[in-house]
Amino acid sequence: ELTSGRDRRQVFAEWATRPQNPFFARTMANRLFAHYFGRGLVEPLDDLRATNPASNEPLLDALADHLIELRFDLKAFSQTLLNSQVYQLSSEVNESNQLDEQNYSHAAWKPLPAEVLLDAVSQATAVAEQFNGWPTGYRAIQVWDNKLPSHFLEVFGRPKRLTVCACERGTEPSIAQVLHLMNSPDTMRKIQDRTGRTARLASSDRAADGIIDELYLATLARFPSEAERQLMQQAFAESNNRREAAEDILWTLLNTKEFVFNR
Repeated sequence: ELTSGRDRRQVFAEWATRPQNPFFARTMANRLFAHYFGRGLVEPLDDLRATNPASNEPLLDALADHLIELRFDLKAFSQTLLNSQVYQLSSEVNESNQLDEQNYSHAAWKPLPAEVLLDAVSQATAVAEQFNGWPTGYRAIQVWDNKLPSHFLEVFGRPKRLTVCACERGTEPSIAQVLHLMNSPDTMRKIQDRTGRTARLASSDRAADGIIDELYLATLARFPSEAERQLMQQAFAESNNRREAAEDILWTLLNTKEFVFNR
C-alpha cells in the first residue's frame, strides 16, 4: 500500500523481497545458480511454474530460504554457491560421468561473457583496452554504455539491451569469434605492444622456462604440462628472436578453449 511521499520503487522492492513472497526468492536463486553452474535448476530460466518443476525441488527451496535469510545479500549468496563442493568440481570427466549433463557431476564449460573475455585478454597481455570517452584503465565490465563501439564485444555477444530477457546476450560460440581471436589486429596490437607482457619478458634476463611459466599463469592460471613445456621450448629454440617466440606462445594460449571458457 502506497503512502504519500514514499518512493514506489522502495515499496515494490519491499513487497518483492518479503519472506511471505517465495516466488522472487526462487527466481533469483535459480538465476544465480544458472550463472555459476551453467544451467538452472529450472529451465528455461524465465519459465517458473507448477507444471515445470525444478530438477531438484528441495535444493531450490533451500536456496530460496537461504537467500531470504541473507536478506537478499547477493554477494553472500554467491559465496555460498562458490564455496560448495559442486561448484569446485573439476571439468574433467571420467567414464562414469562423461555423458552426464543434468546431475552436476562435473563442472560445465561456460563461455566467458564478452566483457569478461575482453578484460582477460587485456590482463593476459598487460595492455589495457582504451574506450572512447572513458578514462584510461577502465575495464570492459565497468563500461555501462552498451552503445560504445566495440567490434570485439559485439562479436562475442554483448546484448543490445532492447529487451529485459537474459537470452538477448549471445552465449553460443561462433566461427566469427574464432576468426576474430586468431586474426584481430587489435588483439595482435596488444600482444606486440612494446609496453606489454611479451616485450617485458623478452627484454628480461629470464630463461625460456621462466617466460613460458609466466605466460601460462597469465592466461590459463596454471603451469604447463611436460608435453606443453617441450613444445614451447621448441618454439624458443627454433626462433632467433625471443620476443617473437613469446608473442607466438601468447597468441596460441589466447586462442585455446581453456582460455576462452570458464571451466
